[in-house]
Amino acid sequence: MSKDPSFLQLIKVHQWLDELFLAHRTALLGLDVSHAKLLFDRYETNLLSHMKDEEESLIPIYGARISDVPGGAVELFIAEDKKIRGFLAEIRQALGELRSQKGIALKHKAIELLDREGMFNGLVRHHHAREQNALYPWLDLITSVEERASLLAGCSGLSAYKAALDAGQSEK
Repeated sequence: MSKDPSFLQLIKVHQWLDELFLAHRTALLGLDVSHAKLLFDRYETNLLSHMKDEEESLIPIYGARISDVPGGAVELFIAEDKKIRGFLAEIRQALGELRSQKGIALKHKAIELLDREGMFNGLVRHHHAREQNALYPWLDLITSVEERASLLAGCSGLSAYKAALDAGQSEK
């Protein structure tokens, strides 16, 4: 088994982000809007950091060295990131609006938000699968061991994941 660095390590970041989002949705399901907002803020910050790493460091290398990967065009990654950012803004706004709701209106708005978040979650999972199946394996093939190590060391999303792991942070 190789000890060489691999971009597939970033799958752990995706799993961690999925756990954060699930914790947020669980708090929302329990109508704990303040806690749901806190968890969403944490999720959003870390997701955007991870996306920035990919857009500024990884995708430019991938795009410069690879062409015609089925399902792995640079334009697809960028377009999905744009959709993800739009959903994040929509969710953030809806969470802010939930704070003024009470009783049955709060429950109804929470259900609407959970439905919309289900659509968002599907997009994110599809996007992560595209990265896992195209972006990361191809980056492993087209970069040297040293280049991978350097790029991964600069990934703030991976650093945040490792810090959370080291701190034993629970997402509950």
